[in-house]
Amino acid sequence: MLPKDIVVFLEEARPYDRRLAIAADIAAGWNACLIAVFVATPLRAMPHAHSVAGPAMRALLEQHRVRVRDAEAQVRERFETMVRARGISAEWRLSESELAEELMLHARYAGLALVPPFESSPEPSMTVRMAEHVIFGSGRPTILIPDEWAAGRIGRRVVVGWNASREATRAVGDALPFLAQAEAVKVVCVCDEPDGELECREDFGADLCRHLARYGVQVTLEQVDGGKVGPVLLEQARAFNADMLVMGAYGHTRLTRLVLGSATRTVLCQASIPVLVSR
Repeated sequence: MLPKDIVVFLEEARPYDRRLAIAADIAAGWNACLIAVFVATPLRAMPHAHSVAGPAMRALLEQHRVRVRDAEAQVRERFETMVRARGISAEWRLSESELAEELMLHARYAGLALVPPFESSPEPSMTVRMAEHVIFGSGRPTILIPDEWAAGRIGRRVVVGWNASREATRAVGDALPFLAQAEAVKVVCVCDEPDGELECREDFGADLCRHLARYGVQVTLEQVDGGKVGPVLLEQARAFNADMLVMGAYGHTRLTRLVLGSATRTVLCQASIPVLVSR
């Protein structure tokens, strides 16, 4: 069953045009409602904020509100123009909170979430860490879209990282709408990595291929002996000229810290193509 609603997060402080265009294309193809969440940059506390009070503080807050309102209006105009051109139903939301729980709630009420990729920062804000929290807290499939990824090219050639785990199984199920429409799909199993996240057995890759073939998926199997899982998946995706990588996410978040498995971190931090992940 195709998702009937898709949420895309648009941050004030990062490029969003291509991510929005990709989300609109997916929504149009699936006849789904597109929900856009504009995440405004919050007003930061200043070192001497305690000395700013009364009229000065009110003026500062009003300047911030005006800036957010103007920025939101600009992005919303582009959003509404795009959805009108594609003839899709849409919903606009504004988030002025950095609270992870509030951001995740938007994804929990949608069938698919599109977020920016991971971004390293010495003092990461919640918006910088949005991808982690949506992946590990929303319970919904999430696609990380690189800022520079071209709109219109997603899900035609797909690599699936497979180890028969619960997380990988969930990811494959969530990716079925893309896999069923893809021109080519390659299932990649990585074997013989000591203490690795992906275990290897001779038959489970073939079992998955037979399962996907019943859905009409044009699928092949690649079983790789040895190597680190993350780099192998990225190299397989590059060699396959893939425009999507599908994998389960291993790790957990407690809102204040994120603990990722090595393969998960490698892929999510280094991938230059869209990555669909499920937890």
